[in-house]
This record gives sequence, structure tokens and C-alpha cells, in this order.
Amino acid sequence: MSDPSTFESQLAAIGLFLDRDIAAPEDAVPPAVAGQMMSVRPGDSRSEAWVDLQDPLLHEKGNADWYRLSVAHGLFEEDDPTFFIALQQPDAESPSRWTCVTLRDPWDMMGKGAAGILGSGHGRPEFLALSRDGNVLCCGSTSQSSIGTVVVTSPERQEVLQRFARYLSIADVGYPESRAAAKRWLESTE
Repeated sequence: MSDPSTFESQLAAIGLFLDRDIAAPEDAVPPAVAGQMMSVRPGDSRSEAWVDLQDPLLHEKGNADWYRLSVAHGLFEEDDPTFFIALQQPDAESPSRWTCVTLRDPWDMMGKGAAGILGSGHGRPEFLALSRDGNVLCCGSTSQSSIGTVVVTSPERQEVLQRFARYLSIADVGYPESRAAAKRWLESTE
């Protein structure tokens, strides 16, 4: 994806509109660390909903679950559906970055979105989102037999994310920007 106008068109086609004036908090959990959120154990800080791949209303139910959990746990508010989504930037050889978007009708994260830049095919979501205050992570995910939404609150309190950030901050893997962001996030949580 090298053309920024194509990038924006792809987002708009699924109901997401860029807001370039809002930047992610400097100390937000980086996408490279947030990608480990599926390893957070179910419990008080993790909520999820799954839909069987054979369900004839797969992406409709997936969309409904994503929206319900997003509002209920604070990814965004119904009257202000603005949040960050991790996206590989156009014309950039860099890691995914938190990009501010606003959800507008009609939208389709789990169908059209998953067929484009938010997944591996229609009804096969693979994306990460972050609340504007950095306190809520949300992902659309595909398992062997279902699609789902997982929400993790208070990422700074999740040991599995802290542990991965410590590894990433010193390991010679991935992008240097991800290592620096992991280190910055760890320092902000101490």
C-alpha cells in the first residue's frame, strides 16, 4: 500500500475516517506489544465474544459483538466513536502505528474491513485497536473455528504485556522504533 489516498479510501470504504489531528499518547502501549493481548488470561480485565465460522450471520454478529464490547469497555463512546487502530502506514517501511480513526455509518469491520486492511479475508478479522486514553485494547481475531472480539483493559497492569515489552526493548528483533516504544511504555508504567 503506497498511495495515501488509496489508504484513506480503503478505510472510508469500511466506515473509518482518519483524524490526523489526534496522536496516540506518547506512552501508549505500542502495537508490537499490544499484539500479545491474546495471551492475557480471561478474567476481570479480559472480555471476549466469539462467533462460529459456520454461522450464516458471521460478520453481522461479529460486528455487533465488536461494537457492543467496544462501547461497554471504553474503546470509544457511542456519541464519539473515535479510537486508534494499528495500521501499517502507506509509503513507509516501519512498524504499524496507532492511527486515529472515527467510525461512521455504514461501517463493517468484520466483513469488508477484514477483506481489506483489517484482516486476511471477508469475515476473517485481524486488527488491533486502542482507546484514546490508552486504557483499553481491543482486537478482532480469527481462530480455527470462529471469529471474535477480545478486549483487555488496563494494559499497563498485564504481566504478559510487560514481560513481552521487556523482551522487545532489549532484543535485536523487529523494528528499532518498536524497541524504543516498548522501552518508553515500560518506563511510563513504573
